[in-house]
Amino acid sequence: LTTARLFTAADSDDICSAIQFITKARSWSTFMGVGWGYGANMLTKYLAEAGEKTPLTAATCIDNPFDLDEATRTSPYNTTIDKKLTRGLIDILKSNKELFQGRGKGFHVEKALLAESVRDFEEAISMISYGFDTLEEFYSSSSTRSLVGRLKIPVLFIQICRAF
Repeated sequence: LTTARLFTAADSDDICSAIQFITKARSWSTFMGVGWGYGANMLTKYLAEAGEKTPLTAATCIDNPFDLDEATRTSPYNTTIDKKLTRGLIDILKSNKELFQGRGKGFHVEKALLAESVRDFEEAISMISYGFDTLEEFYSSSSTRSLVGRLKIPVLFIQICRAF
């Protein structure tokens, strides 16, 4: 890491960078995007921000949480994946603690190291990285529920039914 910022479903710049790299390397190709879970949220956010300037011709988003506050508040979005993501974030934080420590930075490193969910971790680190005072504000800004109408390319959304 070179900055005090870790993975979050709020990021669309990683998607943008990857798409720019791939289209530069294979400019003669036609591209479609696929995102799953938090990646679907990231892809949707990118598509809404890029609008007609995206080089993608279509996309598929599988199990997009759309509302990150709701998805992380009601039983974890997907318990197994939530635990693995949390563990991974903690491992990365342990290896790079010096970037997040220091007076004036505002990060709650010790709280993040004890996080039991992505939500706990994002409250201690991610929302602060993005300049938000509350997790609800951070998730509201990062969620894609209200962005679907701004998409300029065909997008197939496939949601998993959890009703049974």
